[in-house]
Order: sequence, then C-alpha cells, then structure tokens
Amino acid sequence: MLLSGCTVGRVYVGAEIMENPDTRIVIGSTTKSDILGIYGPPRRVQRQYDGDLFIYSYFRKNSSTLNIEEPVVTDLTIFTYTRVQQKKDSLVILFDKDGVVKNYGFYRETEELTPY
Repeated sequence: MLLSGCTVGRVYVGAEIMENPDTRIVIGSTTKSDILGIYGPPRRVQRQYDGDLFIYSYFRKNSSTLNIEEPVVTDLTIFTYTRVQQKKDSLVILFDKDGVVKNYGFYRETEELTPY
C-alpha cells in the first residue's frame, strides 16, 4: 500500500505595490503627501541629510511538495518532490529637502511566479 500527499504553501510579506510608478510619479512634481496617498505608508523610511528615502517592498514565496510513502510496514518515504519559488517587488523613492520626488527605482518580479 502506498500513500501520497501534496501540500501547497504561500507566504506574502508586505503590501502589494498596485500602482505602476511610471504612470503615477512625476519627478520634480510629486510630493511625499501624494506618495502616501497612492502607496500608503512605506515599509521603511531612511532619513538623509538632503531628503528622505521611502522603501516599499512586497515578497511572495510559493511552495509545493509531493510525497509518496509506504506508511504501514516500513514507514519509508519513496519519493519527495519540492518546488519553491520566491520573488520580490521593490519601490524606492528619493525625496529632496522640500519633500518632492527627486528620483525613484522600481522592479517587479512577483508576476514571474507560477500560480501553483
């Protein structure tokens, strides 16, 4: 007699960055208040002499495992397959002393994850 089992796990950390910054942020015009209205509070704020830095990040990890076992006589695991995928989206926004966006960087990787 063989027994098989499958587990699926998902871990999400942070708030998903829903708005594409290329369509929402205008360098030299968008303010801290605008950014907070669009993206909410950042995951991290770094204070600097010439302006603050807002850091937004969203981490996703998907995993799946398949086990085939003989649980009665030998309690032997015959086969195990594990697949783990993890990706991160990040948005970093640099403000000048007046609280206006000086520059930003963005990359999105979580769309590359398969749904299973």
